[in-house]
Formats: sequence, C-alpha cells, structure tokens
Amino acid sequence: MKKWILIIAGIILIGIIGIGIKINSDLDELVEALNSEHSLKEPNLIILSDSISPNQKHKYYEYQFDKGGLGYSRIFWSVIKNDKNENDLGKGLIPEGYKIIGWNKRNELLLEEWNPTSELKTVTELQNGTIINGIKINKAE
Repeated sequence: MKKWILIIAGIILIGIIGIGIKINSDLDELVEALNSEHSLKEPNLIILSDSISPNQKHKYYEYQFDKGGLGYSRIFWSVIKNDKNENDLGKGLIPEGYKIIGWNKRNELLLEEWNPTSELKTVTELQNGTIINGIKINKAE
C-alpha cells in the first residue's frame, strides 16, 4: 500500500514540475516580447513616422512596440544611417526626455524636451551640438 502511495505522489510531483517548467517557459516568452529589440526587423515594431535628412544620408524614426494584450509601448525616436543594411535603431536612440521634431537645413536634428508621463524622474541633459550616431542635434527653444 505504501508503495502505491509513493508511486502516485511521484507522478503528481512530476506533473507539478512539468507545469512549473511550462509556466516558466511562457513567462520567458512574455518577458522577451516586452523587452523588444530596437530593430527595423522587430515583428512588433510600429513605425509612426520617419524622415530622411536633407542630404539623404540619415533617417529618423518615430516608433513604438505592439505588446499584444498589454497595449503599446511608449514612443521612441532614433536616428540611423539611410542605408538598406542599417536596421539597428538602438544605435541612434534619442535619450528619454526628448523627442525629434525635424531636420534643419544643415542636416542637424531638432529636438525638444518631452515628458510623456510625470513618472520620468531622470532626464539626460543634452547640449546643442551633441552628436548622436553621427548626427549633430540642436534643442528647439
């Protein structure tokens, strides 16, 4: 009798471990979806707008990520080289607290301060002339 109880308890324990592994695997997939890679190849990327520099050498993107049932991520801005092989938006990611508003005639990005939520406590202090991914930025007043 004790032998059968141990066998049943072992089967139940193996089932619980299997369920735990499945839940952990599903959570890993969820974390991966939430921490999306800043890339033009990202399947959950939604490009809201883009603009090529006046000299056609760089391009900026305004984008966010579709998080499925959790909605959408915050909006991001990034500037990269205008090249078919360039996909890494992380290289030219604009710091939190700023958004791109356009280009000037000297091929410089125009940024303005932007605080989408009152929860943003740390804002990077950018100066006019700062270089981001090879592009000089200017803050709009």
